[in-house]
Amino acid sequence: MTATALPMMPPAVSGKKSRFVMSESNLGLMQEIVRKDPESYKEEFNEQLYFYTQTMKLLQLQPAMHKLEVQSLLDTIIFLAGVAQFYPTEAKEFSAHLQTILREQAPGLDAEVRMQFCKALVCLRNKNMVEPLEITELFFELTKVEDKRLRKFIITSIGAHLKRLYLKKNAKALSKLQNFCLTKLKDSRSIIARVAQLILIDAFRKQYWRDAKTANAIAECCFHKLPKMQVTAMKFFLGSKEDEEGIEVDSEDDEEAAEKDAEQKTLKDIMQSYRNAKKTKKRTKDFEKAKKMLSKKRKSKKEGRSKECNLLAIQLLYDPQALSDRLFGMLEQKKIDKFEIRLFRIALIARLAGIHKLQTLGFYSYLHRYMQPRQRDVTRILLYAAQACHDLVPPDTIEQLLRCIAQEFITDRNSPEAITVGINAIREILANCPFAATEELMRDLAEYKQYKNKNVSMAARGLVALCRTLNPKLLKKKDRGRPVDGKDETAEEYRAYAAPIVRDFVPGAECLDDEQLIDEDEEKSGSGSDEEEEWEDYSESEESEEIEGDDDEEEEGDEEVEEIDDDDEELEFDEEDGEDEEVSDEEGDEDDEREIEAASPSPSTTLSTSTNAAEKAATISNDRILTQAEFKKIRQWQIKKHILGSKRLARGGKKREHLTNDDRLIEEEVLQTFQTRDTSDGLPRLNAIEHFHKKKKETKAERLERVEEGREGREDYGKKKKNGPHVGRTNRELAKKKVFQMVRAKKRGQNRQRSFRDQQKSLRNYLLRQSGRKPGNM
Repeated sequence: MTATALPMMPPAVSGKKSRFVMSESNLGLMQEIVRKDPESYKEEFNEQLYFYTQTMKLLQLQPAMHKLEVQSLLDTIIFLAGVAQFYPTEAKEFSAHLQTILREQAPGLDAEVRMQFCKALVCLRNKNMVEPLEITELFFELTKVEDKRLRKFIITSIGAHLKRLYLKKNAKALSKLQNFCLTKLKDSRSIIARVAQLILIDAFRKQYWRDAKTANAIAECCFHKLPKMQVTAMKFFLGSKEDEEGIEVDSEDDEEAAEKDAEQKTLKDIMQSYRNAKKTKKRTKDFEKAKKMLSKKRKSKKEGRSKECNLLAIQLLYDPQALSDRLFGMLEQKKIDKFEIRLFRIALIARLAGIHKLQTLGFYSYLHRYMQPRQRDVTRILLYAAQACHDLVPPDTIEQLLRCIAQEFITDRNSPEAITVGINAIREILANCPFAATEELMRDLAEYKQYKNKNVSMAARGLVALCRTLNPKLLKKKDRGRPVDGKDETAEEYRAYAAPIVRDFVPGAECLDDEQLIDEDEEKSGSGSDEEEEWEDYSESEESEEIEGDDDEEEEGDEEVEEIDDDDEELEFDEEDGEDEEVSDEEGDEDDEREIEAASPSPSTTLSTSTNAAEKAATISNDRILTQAEFKKIRQWQIKKHILGSKRLARGGKKREHLTNDDRLIEEEVLQTFQTRDTSDGLPRLNAIEHFHKKKKETKAERLERVEEGREGREDYGKKKKNGPHVGRTNRELAKKKVFQMVRAKKRGQNRQRSFRDQQKSLRNYLLRQSGRKPGNM
């Protein structure tokens, strides 16, 4: 024990002993005293430094000493690191000694001792007493030690240091650390490269190093020899699973979110107010609710930031075509990899091809081997096939893929779910490649509108509605919808493959009215005299009397108009009628519609007669700044124009009561498809592939599972059960666990308290048993 005993601290100066009786045993208090007057207490600092040097000599001889044996040493290290900034000369020796110990004997030290040394170095680095690059290099060397907690601390401390540099706008130091991490990423030791990769990914997501150099360095990790690093790099570019599945996170406008952030308290404020207030049930409930809201908000903010940076990282790649070819080359190798890794590579190739519009033509034929309903994760593979398709891929290549999906999924021998998924996948592919399908294929798929299963029929109707908008020539005449006036090509985007139509206005903008200009005119006219208002009221009263007088004359004309509209409705949605009858009825409707327009003119029709639709769209596009809501209205107008016809829409889209809920759902789905193309990446999501209008009947176990999921985070009804070691037990149950000596007197007393009748029964049963007879009831 004498060899392992720690050296005693030298006695303090007798004149100052009374002043530091308390501080010598409490180094935290001494640290505060030294900070107030460093020069006066340099002697005490030297005493602690001397104790540290003597104890470290013993620790070098026995590095495996437990933390309890060197607890005083750990407290001294914290003290020295906290006040070393006031003594620069001694601080350099102290930090150099710590670095030497960690380089030479780190694997042999106790885990807690090693962690305390690293924390002291971090404290010295934050006070600019040590070169940050030296500490970072030392920490990378310490990652070789098999200590998971230490590695996590190293990654966290480097991330915190990057945040400090970023807030101080120290670009030079950030650049040095970035070059150092990029060098370590190429290290032959996999654990060091792994730590460098995690630091780069975290720095890119938090905008410390959000540049092309970092994104391309992470992309190179997709070809690392360690599969774990490959998966991490590919997950970084692919984003979260919720984003791929199309699960929307509740997001608000930027202004409203900024106002709520300013008003909302932080978790520290909430805990402080709860700690200082009286504890009641209501306050406890509100406190837990506030904590859940803060955690939910933090999670949604993190997911939104991850989604944004993943798209930016793909856009910052130097050569995405070369990266896609290298990934596809790894897929074609005969090397046996896990299915999950191959699926990640397929997903990354599809995302690169969809965003950058790459030409990796062999990838589409490679996907044919996975196009089977029994294939594992087949819906995700169909999604990746749809994401990889874009308008620059040759239609012949996509046509083979469509035929493969149709032959494997859309057959009567498969289940309705498989047929629905196949039709949904073809719809998403045609949304990006409208010239890939043939007339024969589309007409065969259109026949599934009359399928007995509602999921299949609704999916087929959605496909027909989309094709009617993009390329109606592929459909039969009865499936093309209402004919459009003349050669209205304002809704078309392509004349043929790779031949886009370039316009100088927004197609479909003619559906927007100049409401802003009208409102301004009304405001100007409203500032006039009261006499003008009286004359306007008088003129309006005269006009109302004239209109009332003419109502009787127009009743017969209105009845004829309603009859004609009813005939149009039957024609439009009765798909079983012949083509010849449909054409003849439409010719008759055109003559009647002219009478309707003459009988009841509207402001939109008068404008359309004076100017052409394209001219009006060009005028509105040049004179106004369109909002997102207006773009959505334009898209809805273009879809409805193919369903109802432009003439009926010009009258205001009246008489649409005949539309069923299914028809409206199909319109919304087609509109959602076009809105997805206008998003940040423009790629489809998994919920579009796995979309079922009618849910499958659930079993009892599935229903109970959903019930349990809904009860999560909700308080139980009824009286709450109290918690405690003896709650819910009777005295008899508690007595069973007691020692017999405690209950012996009670048992004997219970026997003495028996009545005479009970004693008589007991004696009778005893005598019966002694005689060999069975005791009975008296």
